[in-house]
Amino acid sequence: MVRCWEPLPDRTFRGMAEYRTDLDIRNRALQHCGASRIRALNEVGKNNSETAFCYGKLREAELRRNVWTFACRRTMLRAVDANTMLLNTSLWSPSTTYFVGSIAADQYGNLWISRIPNNLANDPLLSVYWEPYFGPLSVALYDSTIAYFVGELVYTTTGNGLARVYLSLQSDNADNPATATAYDATAVYMKNQVVTYLSVAYMSLIDLNTGNTPSSAPALWDAGTTYGAAATVGGSDGMIYSSVGGGNIGNDPTTDGGVNWTGTGVLNPWTTVFVSGAGSDKWLLIGGTEFPNGVGLMSLDITYPLGVGPSIQSVSRNIFKLPAGFLREASQNPKAGVTQWLGAPTGIVYNDWVLENGFLLTSDAGPLAYRFVCNVTDVSRMDAMFCEGLAARVALEVCEPLTQSTAKLGAIAKIYDEWMSNARAINAIEQGTEQPPDDDYVTCRL
Repeated sequence: MVRCWEPLPDRTFRGMAEYRTDLDIRNRALQHCGASRIRALNEVGKNNSETAFCYGKLREAELRRNVWTFACRRTMLRAVDANTMLLNTSLWSPSTTYFVGSIAADQYGNLWISRIPNNLANDPLLSVYWEPYFGPLSVALYDSTIAYFVGELVYTTTGNGLARVYLSLQSDNADNPATATAYDATAVYMKNQVVTYLSVAYMSLIDLNTGNTPSSAPALWDAGTTYGAAATVGGSDGMIYSSVGGGNIGNDPTTDGGVNWTGTGVLNPWTTVFVSGAGSDKWLLIGGTEFPNGVGLMSLDITYPLGVGPSIQSVSRNIFKLPAGFLREASQNPKAGVTQWLGAPTGIVYNDWVLENGFLLTSDAGPLAYRFVCNVTDVSRMDAMFCEGLAARVALEVCEPLTQSTAKLGAIAKIYDEWMSNARAINAIEQGTEQPPDDDYVTCRL
């Protein structure tokens, strides 16, 4: 999902009514208690410390309590086998420049995936340049006989200790991720996409790059090269510059001020200098030797559950690693079977899924299109009625230490029951009816 609005600034109190950050919910809780609102995230005081301490805990508990439609996600899971690895992410750093597809962890352990190239100093918790990552945590060795689904992770290796990690950008993806995509004059390329032209790999420096032959793009400016008059180079700002005179060396065109270089006003579309690998445009490289700020891999040593894999077969149970941000299982197909007539079988069968120790156990060999409730931390993605109920739940916890009023505590309890009940009712209407699996007796009778 791509959001187009600008990032919100660090929020201080401005009297805004919309639920956008956790501070909005916490201030709504304080309003229920008749306590003064928090005016800054780093404010020193009991109101801030009490609400901050319980907010995250109660948010997770309320999310897990119900199958909220705004928190439901789907991802493809593949059974763990002897070659399966685990995704290894690093803590987000403000000094690291991230690429599209870079996955990093915040200080709470939640995973985020970068939406933009050159993502520098944008805290995932405070900007829209990151998306929450709720995809697979297991990474399968690429298999040329499999067509992969969108969002699946695979890795390739040459056997010398080096590996690349790829994310599939489309379903029914049978492309080899390491096979380069040839330049197409009719295609539209985005920044950081890589193509080959006359056996040379080029990376796009601009978005909406179309009709620009890669070989015609000037090389990037080099501090050690002497340029003659009218020589053209690409600047670090993505623009093309023309040298004013000869003997031009060591003068960065982006900071020269027009003395030695003239800006042409034209974007530089391609470069042969880049760190990501040249591969299929149906895959996104998110880690590996040429991707220094991407994800890594670590071995998956299974000691529990017992009596399962790691192998993909149906004799014993297979295991699937639960996805990132998993809170609880959701109905896998809530609308299935709703059009059956006069007691006819719905076609829905019981499954043998068992959740243990962060894994799903089943005799099914997969892959599984798994639907689950995720740990949503972005308040702007939450339903407003849920936020009202959560605010009342926070107020219940902080009311006594802040006000010592049992009368307010009772009033807030009624507010909580009302809002959460209404929120669950509306959520149930949106989700719709769910048919139970077919009864064996009824099925055989028919």
